[in-house]
Amino acid sequence: MAQTISIEQVYEELKKIEERMITKKELESLIETIEILNNPDTTRQVVESEEDIKKGKVKLIKSAEDLLDEL
Repeated sequence: MAQTISIEQVYEELKKIEERMITKKELESLIETIEILNNPDTTRQVVESEEDIKKGKVKLIKSAEDLLDEL
């Protein structure tokens, strides 16, 4: 004998599945993070930048002109 299932039961199961899913944007962000962490040069630059920030080696850039002045 075939088991019957209600629309409500299907809906509840779909909600459970949806809760475990991630969005395309979240997946793209995760992939980007993995790519960055797998690149030794980029990882080194991030670490160096964090150290510079801790040491106060930062400048406030308020405009494109400020940025160009730094080049």
